[in-house]
Amino acid sequence: LRAFVRHLAEAFDAELAYVAEAVDRSPGRVRVVASWHRGAARLPQGTEYDVTGTPCGLTSERDVVAFPDGASTRFAGVALIAGHGLDGYLAIPMRGARGAHLGHVAVMSRTRLEADEDELTALGLFAARAAAEIERRRHELALREREAEVLASRARMVQAADDERRRIGRDLHDGAQQRLLALGHLATLAMRQLPDAPAQAATLLEQVREEARLAHTELRELARGLHPAGLSERGLAGALDALAGRSTLPVQIVEVPERRLPDPVAVTVYYVVSETLSNAMRHAGASQLRVAVVQRDREIFVEVVDDGSGGAVVEEGGGLAGLGDRVAALGGSLSVESPPGGGTRLTATIPLAPWRSASEPFLEFGYEGDGGLGERLIELVRSGHKRVSVCIAREWDLEGGPPRVGQHLPIHDSSGHGRGFVEIERVAELPFDQVGEDVVAAEDGPSTVEEWRARHRAFYDGCRDEMAFLLGEPGWRLTDEEPMIVLFYRFVADPGAPERRSVTGRPGSAGR
Repeated sequence: LRAFVRHLAEAFDAELAYVAEAVDRSPGRVRVVASWHRGAARLPQGTEYDVTGTPCGLTSERDVVAFPDGASTRFAGVALIAGHGLDGYLAIPMRGARGAHLGHVAVMSRTRLEADEDELTALGLFAARAAAEIERRRHELALREREAEVLASRARMVQAADDERRRIGRDLHDGAQQRLLALGHLATLAMRQLPDAPAQAATLLEQVREEARLAHTELRELARGLHPAGLSERGLAGALDALAGRSTLPVQIVEVPERRLPDPVAVTVYYVVSETLSNAMRHAGASQLRVAVVQRDREIFVEVVDDGSGGAVVEEGGGLAGLGDRVAALGGSLSVESPPGGGTRLTATIPLAPWRSASEPFLEFGYEGDGGLGERLIELVRSGHKRVSVCIAREWDLEGGPPRVGQHLPIHDSSGHGRGFVEIERVAELPFDQVGEDVVAAEDGPSTVEEWRARHRAFYDGCRDEMAFLLGEPGWRLTDEEPMIVLFYRFVADPGAPERRSVTGRPGSAGR
């Protein structure tokens, strides 16, 4: 970027050229990330300023901001411009892949500054490259920050696991282990008394049976704390139903996804609900609890609300802090709203992309707010007009490879509801720019290969942040060389085939 602004200033024979990046969470402020000057007028790298009342403020609404001359008079209140007689001003906005305003590239001159159409085109191309570099840096920084958060939460989870193991050891030693030891002594005494005092032996055997029952109960409760009861067999809905059934506090489960969630996600959701229920019963004096677990496109959203006394605080080492670490370890976030006297509302958001499961693979169509696109695609699949889906090969690589011919996959909408099955008929891998007419013909949508590629580029631009995180590649973009997996299939309403669970996962964007 520094080389870019130097050449830019030299090309226009200007006193100053720079790239300014919009400051996140501070609307109207920018930060200079690269600058070159000659003479006294300068904007050092790292300088932040408010664009209100400056020509830079116009870049958020215009494609080109140009004042060939007269800038020092028109913007007399801007010290840099008026103080150094910078009469000519030219700026091009930088926009991200989704159209977001990222900042601008600007040139200032003491003499007339005018650019012809070719120069503006070239400057626009350079601004686009600068925007791509800034987006790449932002992605990289976001990934580093997320990795740091996850590492910190995992370190706390390891410490919590060590503490939990010690607690379990104490519980076993003081509880079931002592009962089993007593049971052995009682059984020995009963055997000694059996020949001469059968009545006393029978009494001792009755104590043996009671101690065995209590030991079994303690071990069962301990095992329940290690892993949610029924989660493996009946899924999250069954485990939450069992939790609600054991509770003395009325629990209303409003919604749970139909799909089987990956185990790390399902266990975390269960503990979020379980811990919140426990707090509502022991501390809040609540009369009811409301639970909603919703799939929103590529994430799971959990909301647990009680009508208790409120005042819950996230304290280090406490149960809520432990929940936050557990959620953060999956790349998610947790928040608690608990005003005194106003009840408690706990929400958690957990991304699904990094936590796919081979136990319940599927193809998904559409996304939240897609304007009905997902429903149209599903209907095309069900009617047999759409017979192919294309996704990035590296998504399948994360899960062991693509499905095999003859296997069955459930199809879901973006809310996680099942809509039937497809049977895989052919699998191909090829670069994005080599996807041809056979794929387009099986799509029943775009009329040309060029239209098909443009549509898929737009789709992957829309989920670029998720793909960058999933692939661990900051600034990722779909290129012509990107290997793609092409799945040809036919719709089957309900094959009842157990084989359908043997596929090694599903890409979140495979519905395209």
